[in-house]
Amino acid sequence: MRRRHAGVLLILQLQIAVAACCCWGLEVGYYGATCPDADAIVRQVMERRFYNDNTVAPAIIRMLFHDCFVTGCDASLLIVPTPTRPSPERVAIPNQTLRALNIVNAVKSALEAACPGVVSCADALALMARDSVALLGGAAYDVALGRRDALHSNSWEVDLPAPFSSLDDTLRHFAAKGFTADETVLLFGAHTVGAAHCSSFRYRLARPDDSTMDESLRCDMVGVCGLADQPAAADDAMTFLDPVTPFAVDNAYYAQLMSNRSLLQVDQEAATHAATAGYVAYYAANPDAFLQRFSEVMAKLGTVGVLEGDAGEVRTVCTKYNTS
Repeated sequence: MRRRHAGVLLILQLQIAVAACCCWGLEVGYYGATCPDADAIVRQVMERRFYNDNTVAPAIIRMLFHDCFVTGCDASLLIVPTPTRPSPERVAIPNQTLRALNIVNAVKSALEAACPGVVSCADALALMARDSVALLGGAAYDVALGRRDALHSNSWEVDLPAPFSSLDDTLRHFAAKGFTADETVLLFGAHTVGAAHCSSFRYRLARPDDSTMDESLRCDMVGVCGLADQPAAADDAMTFLDPVTPFAVDNAYYAQLMSNRSLLQVDQEAATHAATAGYVAYYAANPDAFLQRFSEVMAKLGTVGVLEGDAGEVRTVCTKYNTS
């Protein structure tokens, strides 16, 4: 009996040890000795920029997704074109509408002033996304750190799920990155603070018999975007995906999905698809559960395909490699 209890105790100790470390090899408090103020530095810059322009927070959340879903969370998205490397990720069509890249540079400059050559751009972006969620009213979460920055960035590697993709294709795309249907629905929840260009959904407006879009929403959007076979009312105008609370991380977007008031076809399909409808209904009815789970999935997003150890580099400037 004593031997059995010892075995159980050993198992519990192992479980605690596993829980205490990050299963991706990253570590909370990674810069405790080398840059102990890293968290505070990032937070201060983000708070200052957010209070001047609250649109930067949704933009940073989107940026993290676009970076992590290509070659992993490695800051490859941040590289600018040069004559010798003219086609990095940021010139790919899905990335041409990204904003707030200058905020990343501001955060990195502050980190370099305090701790030269220590904090990677990939880690800085993950911390910025965490602070963006909190500034928008989401639940706080820890970010495990220790990412390294990529040594290559290629536009032809960008393969992001399109807003007009079928949900089945999108679920397969997310599954390939390690996300379940539940987690995919949660990441759709980022659209509660997002915006979409008319070109992402204008094709839906030309279908007045489409019962998957609320008629009053369709009419409103025709006024903003025009129809598919007409010039747009503005040069690819943008509109909030959640017009009720566009700058609050909350569960309101799921209620809109259930009322056929989503602009994006792939999101709307989630409200009725067998693999996702239950999750949409659950998060629409449980705001606290959404807040907690959304933060958990954002933390997981930041661990996709990370570079660690001696892989990659720690860039001094996020927009260019340390060496030519």
